[in-house]
Amino acid sequence: MATVIPGSVTRRNSFQAKHAMWVVFGLMTVFVLLTRDRTLLDSHSFMRQRYAAIPWLMFAHGISGALALLLGLFQFSSRLRQRHLQLHRVLGRIYVGCVAISAPVAVAVALSLPIMTLAMASTIQAVGWVATTATALYCVRTGKIQQHREWMMRSYPFAMVFVVVRVILAIPAIARMGEVGLATVVWSVIATACFLPSFVIAWQALAASRRVVKVPTAA
Repeated sequence: MATVIPGSVTRRNSFQAKHAMWVVFGLMTVFVLLTRDRTLLDSHSFMRQRYAAIPWLMFAHGISGALALLLGLFQFSSRLRQRHLQLHRVLGRIYVGCVAISAPVAVAVALSLPIMTLAMASTIQAVGWVATTATALYCVRTGKIQQHREWMMRSYPFAMVFVVVRVILAIPAIARMGEVGLATVVWSVIATACFLPSFVIAWQALAASRRVVKVPTAA
């Protein structure tokens, strides 16, 4: 009887799924940059006028948030961790610093805008982002590497909310719903960012526990 090692197949499939997810998210980010954020360069655009009263808040939130969104991707690279551990640590520290700036400022931005229904949503997102990132930092500082990775998996989805919300709001049927659609999408995406990572982590642990190497037996 031949030896079967299902773990190798599982690793290959998870590798493909992980990179497919990052490609999709990358395309979503490019879509948001080209359709929404580029309008901030136009001084007469609606987006530019909307944030005209709080330029420094938007600058602090936008730059630090964009850096966290970019650098967070590299933190999930196994190759980077294995070959350039020091660089991984430096990028991780910058990510933590960006979260510490972007998350609280996001609340101040939400309070400054006329759509007060988003103030609490921004607060929940900011608290969740800071709490998960701080826990990930605590884990790595105390040598709990596996738990550090898991909490980073919980932290980054809060950064992804920025992109995912804007992609969904670009759907015409949702855009026509106005403020109700905006609030619904924002709360739904934040709720997903809260529970989906733990769901994925639990399933990964379950799959790992069920991997069994079949030992060849005599006929």
